[in-house]
Amino acid sequence: MTAFLFPGQGSQKPGMCRELHDVSPAARNAFAEMARLHGGGDGFLSLLFHGEEAALNDTRNAQPGLLAAGWAVFRHLGSLALRPSLCAGHSLGEITALAAAGALDPADAMRLVRERARLMCGDVPEGGMAAVLGLDAERIAEALPAGVQVANYNGPAQTIISGTRAGLDAAAETLKNAGAKRVLPLKVSGPFHSEWMRPAAEKLARFLEGVPLETPRCRFVSSVSGREESAPDTLRRLLAEQLCGPVRWTEVMRVTGAVNAVEAGPGTVLAGLAKRMEGGPTVWPAETPEQCAAAARELSKP
Repeated sequence: MTAFLFPGQGSQKPGMCRELHDVSPAARNAFAEMARLHGGGDGFLSLLFHGEEAALNDTRNAQPGLLAAGWAVFRHLGSLALRPSLCAGHSLGEITALAAAGALDPADAMRLVRERARLMCGDVPEGGMAAVLGLDAERIAEALPAGVQVANYNGPAQTIISGTRAGLDAAAETLKNAGAKRVLPLKVSGPFHSEWMRPAAEKLARFLEGVPLETPRCRFVSSVSGREESAPDTLRRLLAEQLCGPVRWTEVMRVTGAVNAVEAGPGTVLAGLAKRMEGGPTVWPAETPEQCAAAARELSKP
């Protein structure tokens, strides 16, 4: 079995998957398709491949950019005869995963991502997020002060918290005293994956009522429920709840199990998390032509 794992916001970087675009007809066509669906054309691709980091980090650019990059990797791996038997995505990456699983049309995926990004920028109260390293999630949850909650269960050694600025400042001191090795602020514009995002989640739920979704053609594991899901109405509900609920990546990895997987998109964030998780998948990075070829070669072995 081969799992395709799609990274979320934070994995974007200038030049992501540009080498793949330059040498792979399948990837180039996928990027062109996404640029057309985005409406930005060559300007959209120029931002992804040559733009300034600050511009790409804007949620309204990062999210459609990561969708395009993940879709290009997926199409390129398909041209190498590597196809998923399971798909999952970290937060935003779930939308790419659903497209790869055949549950979501690429045009609807881009439309959804752009609306999601718009709502996340427009309905965001003041706040932020931070990564807590070296302290288990249960102890973190017990120690959190008012105004902060767990946002991402990324693994045994990394948990993300989300909340008000004052709450995060208080949490950093409290968690260090409780034994956390480090508490690192993240470069995000709001308290994502928390109750403070519920107004945006409710608006996204209404938008999703008009988005066609099909039953996935392969196994799909939700990072919201931490379980395999397939019913279209359930998928719609979970995609909306994702904005105001925690990412249960630890559960996704447990359900995925000790299989081979590719990180279909830029960077190695998901591969790094998997290495720290006992019993999780072996994840092959798949951003460059060389990485994709190595993954296809190894994962095609009987």
